[in-house]
Amino acid sequence: MKYNKLWYGIAAFMLLLLTACNPIQSNDGSLGALIPASQFKLDVHATTTGGNQIVMINNTPDVAGMWVSGIGTSTSQTDTILLPFLGKNTIYFYGTTAGGIVKDSVSITISTIDHALSPTWTYLAGTGSKTWVWATDIPANWVPGGNAAGMCYGNGGYLASNAAAWWTNGLSALQGWGVATDQMTFDLNGGANFTLITGNNQILSGTTPKGLPAGTYKGTFKFDMSQTLTTSNPPSATNDNNWSIGTLTLSGATVSLGYQPNYNATPIYTYDILYLDNNVMILGAPEPGAGAWGVAWFWIFKRQGYTFS
Repeated sequence: MKYNKLWYGIAAFMLLLLTACNPIQSNDGSLGALIPASQFKLDVHATTTGGNQIVMINNTPDVAGMWVSGIGTSTSQTDTILLPFLGKNTIYFYGTTAGGIVKDSVSITISTIDHALSPTWTYLAGTGSKTWVWATDIPANWVPGGNAAGMCYGNGGYLASNAAAWWTNGLSALQGWGVATDQMTFDLNGGANFTLITGNNQILSGTTPKGLPAGTYKGTFKFDMSQTLTTSNPPSATNDNNWSIGTLTLSGATVSLGYQPNYNATPIYTYDILYLDNNVMILGAPEPGAGAWGVAWFWIFKRQGYTFS
């Protein structure tokens, strides 16, 4: 079973209904009966008590439809998914009846992640929550292609550098900008949540802040590990030909120093993931219009509490 992005899936489903469906019509030309949601027979349950493996079954006669969960969509009558979100989860069902589309929903509570998730979920958020901080103790040449010791922010070549290579910054600069102790938390409590706590004290001009000013910002996150880019200067951060291994998109907040320094501090919400494991995350983002070897910005974060050996 293949999952599509949520809204693309819904849009395609609606288009299919409009263009391919031949609804039953009565003699006066009206649509057939609209089956109310109260008559839907939906069975949504976990395979273990409080677990995260969820079975979705549509037992409603003469009604097909689409399931919409927090991780994507499915048009199967019966499907099994792994939800990563703790707490109350709402799964929606859009049923195709003779008279049109009817929406219903079923809520289920997850108290434990007892079935393994995609590694990206656990790398980013653990089994519930994980906090990331600046990797100011990264050793020299830890990143394939080279990096200076302790340098975790700066710029380099788009599709070419695997970390900051041209203008590099470490603990001293981060302290001056007020962001050395910034924290970014990914949590799965009821959804894909992201929180930035920053002490950023930079000013763009006058009283206009450069990036998100000091404070706490809450938003959401999503990732797409099918969006990869080929390196122009192998090896990549993952020691292969993919400069990036996916994308991370935030809403409502950015990572620490998540802005374009040369473009009026425009916030950056989508980042290329260059490297990600349980302890280290390397992100990159090009300047607008950049091609290979154009200017890109790089961030190296580590799991809070992790020390490079």
